[in-house]
Amino acid sequence: MNSDLDPNIRSLIQVIDELYKEGCPPPPDISGRGGPNQPSSVQVVASRLNISLRTYYRRVKKAEQAGYVLPWMRSEEYSFTATESPDMEVTDLVDHVTKRFKKRQRSMGQREWLPVTFNREGPLAISFLGDPHVDDNGCNWPCLRRDIDTINKTEGMYAASLGDASNNWVGRLSRLWASQETSAKQSWQLVQWLLTATDWCLLVKGNHDMWLPNDVDPIEWLKVPGTLTADWQARLEFRFPKGRPLRVWAAHDMPGHSQWNPLHAQQKRAKFTQEASLYISGHRHHWALAQYEDEWTNRVYWTARAKGYKTEDEYADRLGHGQQQYGEAITAVIDPLAKSETAFLVCFANVQEAADYLGWKRAKCT
Repeated sequence: MNSDLDPNIRSLIQVIDELYKEGCPPPPDISGRGGPNQPSSVQVVASRLNISLRTYYRRVKKAEQAGYVLPWMRSEEYSFTATESPDMEVTDLVDHVTKRFKKRQRSMGQREWLPVTFNREGPLAISFLGDPHVDDNGCNWPCLRRDIDTINKTEGMYAASLGDASNNWVGRLSRLWASQETSAKQSWQLVQWLLTATDWCLLVKGNHDMWLPNDVDPIEWLKVPGTLTADWQARLEFRFPKGRPLRVWAAHDMPGHSQWNPLHAQQKRAKFTQEASLYISGHRHHWALAQYEDEWTNRVYWTARAKGYKTEDEYADRLGHGQQQYGEAITAVIDPLAKSETAFLVCFANVQEAADYLGWKRAKCT
């Protein structure tokens, strides 16, 4: 028996074993009552320990969890030494889950405006790429490769993903593998290419990325070690060697929808929180971009949605949606030393135009 067993449980076991040796009959039923003229062992044990029947059954349960077998249930033909249970003691389990919750709580707190520090001075740019869906028949690979090439060739330009690297069909949607030309294996090969094709400063995981039937996350295995990832959304504070920081709220999608305003969700979050200079998401395969100045606080901020690279979308066609031609990625050009609020952050719906503007801004600083 476990040497760390509760003293009350040890006392219970000792009394039960003594009664068994004295020839006390077993309890005939769970009610704890014996025969007409005979108290049951349950009543005798409870009486000797001065405990209630409820307490008796609770302590017996704990004793059994620790490996104890009631003597009346032991075989008369053979005996064996009970082994220690491999399971964690319930008190240790409670301590463990309490410690785990506190750790998760600290982790969540640290992710609120998580600092991301750039060491390069001068204006910088971050291209937020919308849903790539690299394995889909409708993925615009020429555009995706061109944008990544532009990011790689432009000094001071970085990439961030807003999620849904691939279709990753699972469950009832697994039938859709038959409708696309790339196999599941080829799909993950393309995802690996994407995750290593440029220097990602952020990988947000979308709903397709988070469909994990076996709770195994391929993106965590395929990404370059050290790349920042986030499930669904990230609140980041980009810091620079000189000048002011930039707060960005990036998400695969944000709650709220309006058929009249494609940026309703982002504007809703901006109005309610008033914490970031850019609120951006993807997911819905259309794009929009707007800059605002709050008339009461004079706070200047942007709201944006990137369309992504799934240009041909049969599902959208069946629902009667139209197709946009631009806005696959939204690029934010940041000038930390800008004196004007409107010059601090400027966003573009074209990666090459953003690269040209960034080059002009950096040339002015030299």
